[in-house]
Amino acid sequence: MKKRLGLISISLIFLVGGCMTMSDDNNKENQQANQPTEEEFNDRYVSVNDYTGEGYNLPNGEATEPIAKEKFAEIEAAMKQFFLDEYKTEVIVHNAVGNVHGATVFVESVGEPHFHTYAMIGIDVEKDKILTDQIWTETDQVEQGIFSGLLAMIMNEEFAALDAYIEKLVSENPIVGLREEAVNNVKANAYSTPYYFVQTMTFLTEMERLNNIYFENPEISKEELKDHFDEEAFKEGKMGISINLYMKEPGVEPDRKLFTQIVENITKLDNIPPGRYSIYLHDNTINKLSAIGDKENSLEEIDIIK
Repeated sequence: MKKRLGLISISLIFLVGGCMTMSDDNNKENQQANQPTEEEFNDRYVSVNDYTGEGYNLPNGEATEPIAKEKFAEIEAAMKQFFLDEYKTEVIVHNAVGNVHGATVFVESVGEPHFHTYAMIGIDVEKDKILTDQIWTETDQVEQGIFSGLLAMIMNEEFAALDAYIEKLVSENPIVGLREEAVNNVKANAYSTPYYFVQTMTFLTEMERLNNIYFENPEISKEELKDHFDEEAFKEGKMGISINLYMKEPGVEPDRKLFTQIVENITKLDNIPPGRYSIYLHDNTINKLSAIGDKENSLEEIDIIK
């Protein structure tokens, strides 16, 4: 049975760091206000070229972390069944990270709708036991992931155009995105790629409607979904798309000229998904503890409405 623990869920909003859909944007100010010393920087930041999620941690997870790693197979089996039972969705379980109450478990859906998300599972530290009957999610976290994946199915041509632009951009310029392993292991950002993720929190009514259609028929096709799509609801720039790019070479500052060109291109493109775009260009480093690339020298442009 799915658990929704109010106080625990609220506290975990602040525990999952880089894995929440809004956390990359929300944590930026804190990152900039608390710039590390050179020694702290060297210990905390690694090249995005090498980062797979190793080193990522959550507050007060020291006691539960080793149990989560040792008993990962138990967690994996319980989570797969949970997502099938509660969300009619098959998932791959990529990672489990200890938190104060147990473990935060990062999963990826199999096939379509495609998305990354997470759930929590309890751990009894004294008994060295995984509490497979205590699994819960943060309110609407998984639902937003499913919804974003459904939107990507409906707007498949628009997302394909965005992907084609970014892939061409990366192939012609000294920039990169995250490694796929990092996306899988520590970035539960709904519908996402190594270069961007989608935010859908302003569409709660439409989310519930489309998700219910999916739950009734998990094998629904793109064409069938498009028949249920309310196009007018998505013309106000409310869907958020956050693009995060990194300089390819270590020690190189974010290229402002290139960044300006990217912003201009996104502004002019007319065949990409409608929404509110945020664009970030970071240097080559990422905080291995939080999986966030934002730093004082990061370049950003927000609220580009398409």
